[in-house]
Amino acid sequence: MLNRAYIGRTVTTTTPVTVTTEAVSAFAAALGDTVDGDIAPPTFLVSITMPAVETLKDDPDFGLDYTKVLHREQSFDFARPVRVGDTVVCEITIDDIKSVAGNDILSLRAEAVDPDGARVATVTTTLFVGGTA
Repeated sequence: MLNRAYIGRTVTTTTPVTVTTEAVSAFAAALGDTVDGDIAPPTFLVSITMPAVETLKDDPDFGLDYTKVLHREQSFDFARPVRVGDTVVCEITIDDIKSVAGNDILSLRAEAVDPDGARVATVTTTLFVGGTA
């Protein structure tokens, strides 16, 4: 079971990531997509937010067994597109933890901002975390 005391806590902030042509092209190619000019695919921010989310597995007090995690849902709310050359920082916050039939539903919010603190996007992720057998 996840530690509900973490609800509302900002758990990690990424180091600034500069979006490169190579990173956007590789991400798009992995999706079977192409790059439209210097604009990254809408889901590109996952490549920045997921490594930050994965740091939760290293916190024994939180109780996350990443081998029992299934991706459930994700949404993106953009203030503007992510472009090659942008520098982005993401702050990950635990919005909610719900227990259902011995399993947990973990809701996370990543606020992506530029170096001046201007909002780029909000990425909301919901993960299903299986309970102990």
